[in-house]
Amino acid sequence: MNYTIKCAAASILLSVATIQTEAQDLARRIPSNALAVVTVKGEQLTQLMSVEEFNRTFMGVALIDKLSNKNKGGMNSLDQFGLDPNATYYYYNQSNDSVTYNCLLAPVKSAAQIDEVYKLHGKKFEQNGELRSHYSKDSTGITLWNEKMVLFVLATGNSKYFSRPEVRERLGLLAPDFSAPSYADAVADSSVVVTDVDTVAYGAPADAADIVVVEADSAPQIVIDQPKPKKSAVKSKTKYKKKKSIKKRSGKKPKKKAVVVVPEEDYAVDSTMVATDSGYDNYTPDSSLYKHDDKIKNALAGKWAYAMATASFSKQPDSSILDNKDFVKSVDNKAEMTVWISGAEDLMNTYVPQSIFKGVNFLKGYGSANAKLYLEDKSIRLSTALTVSNEMATVFNKLNKRKLNKKFLNYINEDKMIGYMAYAMDSKAYLEEYPKLVSKMYGIVLNDEINMATDLFSLLLDEEAVSKVLKGDAIFVFNGLSQKEVTYTANEYDEDNFETKEVTKTKQETLPDFLFMTSSEDTRLFDKLITYGIKKNVVIGHEKYFELKMPKSPMTVFFAIKDGIIFFGSDAAEMEQIVNNRYTAKISSIHKKIIGGNNYASYFSAKKLAGKIPVDALASKEKMDKTNKTLSELGDIYLKSLPAKGNTFAGEVSMEIPANQKNALKYIMSLLENLDTKKADQQ
Repeated sequence: MNYTIKCAAASILLSVATIQTEAQDLARRIPSNALAVVTVKGEQLTQLMSVEEFNRTFMGVALIDKLSNKNKGGMNSLDQFGLDPNATYYYYNQSNDSVTYNCLLAPVKSAAQIDEVYKLHGKKFEQNGELRSHYSKDSTGITLWNEKMVLFVLATGNSKYFSRPEVRERLGLLAPDFSAPSYADAVADSSVVVTDVDTVAYGAPADAADIVVVEADSAPQIVIDQPKPKKSAVKSKTKYKKKKSIKKRSGKKPKKKAVVVVPEEDYAVDSTMVATDSGYDNYTPDSSLYKHDDKIKNALAGKWAYAMATASFSKQPDSSILDNKDFVKSVDNKAEMTVWISGAEDLMNTYVPQSIFKGVNFLKGYGSANAKLYLEDKSIRLSTALTVSNEMATVFNKLNKRKLNKKFLNYINEDKMIGYMAYAMDSKAYLEEYPKLVSKMYGIVLNDEINMATDLFSLLLDEEAVSKVLKGDAIFVFNGLSQKEVTYTANEYDEDNFETKEVTKTKQETLPDFLFMTSSEDTRLFDKLITYGIKKNVVIGHEKYFELKMPKSPMTVFFAIKDGIIFFGSDAAEMEQIVNNRYTAKISSIHKKIIGGNNYASYFSAKKLAGKIPVDALASKEKMDKTNKTLSELGDIYLKSLPAKGNTFAGEVSMEIPANQKNALKYIMSLLENLDTKKADQQ
């Protein structure tokens, strides 16, 4: 009996391991040096909403209409398009100094169904055994599929690569390049070594020199006509020779054009890969030089896309993303979608032209990042995490030493509160570390100037004294909206006297009701400012609190200093209650924990705002009713930072699901459905 149980257990474990291995097969196709990876778990989504249910949603109907062709007997369900809706899907990005690859990788349920989709849309594809291939018009995008998986690759040449003088000369690029960086900024990545097509597939494009000039008889080829000089540049004396020259040339065999092609010997080129845009075939003297350059760039990007896609499809990389410990650590099987970035600094260097910031690096010291989306029964939750260098972690830990002043909780009434935003940081640490952060960002470009500025900053400021005046914690409490009648002056033209005169008018303004609090250990500076304001007639003193006059603003702000807290608010009655110890506070343990336990926290209740927006603010009662309906259907939203773990700093955004909704995915679809209906009504 025990032997039987052991065998059964072993079989189960083997089956689970096999299933897990099969699920990871596609992830094994993603190289370990991918810059970003997005994972979408179809099985978990279909558990929340079946394919049949999704087909009936407005989004499902639109997607089916887009993919199918009803005039030719198209499909009527998403599970008929050849992909497995219960499988895991991937997007990944690879980049180097020359090219960026955007890739979609998905499991195939039926290759024949994918074939049918292409046929319904009149899209041609080539088939070699089980492998099918389809190319975009400009050849920069390629789709490969068989009975197991489908891979789409879009290659985009990096502008800084094509800005190199030697590359421009070798490729024959003619359009002016106004953003060309220096050669040093565009030096090739020394880690990239091109040896064969397989190497190309995992991030390194073939050398641009592989695109050569050959005779027009070679095939297949992508024709790049050399641009002719504009007519205005041709000497006028050639006009009378025009007929003669034509007659003379007519008896000769036309010369073969020099064209740029992708060499056939490097790989098997499909005829569908050839660019066929007729708009580029006949290059006239008035055509843009940019079109000429784009065609050359697309030809090269097409070569890279083909090499990358075929190599990725034919075999797994030597080192896959599953060998990347940081990626594996970021994966949570409970999340419906995960976004992972190998490095924030690398991402900026890849997508932001260096010529814009000229060496300034705003993300220096920032490492990998990830975001995970959870669609749960009672909430939608998005968690984020960012890894930083040891040096940056030390700085952030110093800034986050301070927690929010607990006395703030004595002046919050949850019954009328619609939202809040609170933060806490150590102002002394910030003033000490800020010059260092600025120096890291700008020091490469303006080293001497930045050093002098930061030294002057530290010399002029007494960090200890400033930190006592403003300790670094604050909270803004939003209590709603109200209307106030305000007076203003306007110029009116008197037709009888032919003069303009100033008249006083009134109008209704929608203003926020709020209370802002910040901690201060030393209020002497504020006391002096109040005395000065009263002398200048911009501050009005009331019993224990003050009113700030702002002539050009319809808002009236009241403020007071009490118990080491500086208060600013829009409600005079509330301010009077605070200074006279008559304020009634009410706050739940949930908000106490969120506000007091995190360096940053925000909250917003849309349904509490419903019904409090004045009709005049939305122009009509109909719009107000629709807005209130939408607000009443939204759950409470929370945003908070989480305690740091080593070098990783995290945060979380969540929204509660109304009780009448079954789960987060169906709730999201219902919201989108309502928005789509409102958009249709407006049209």
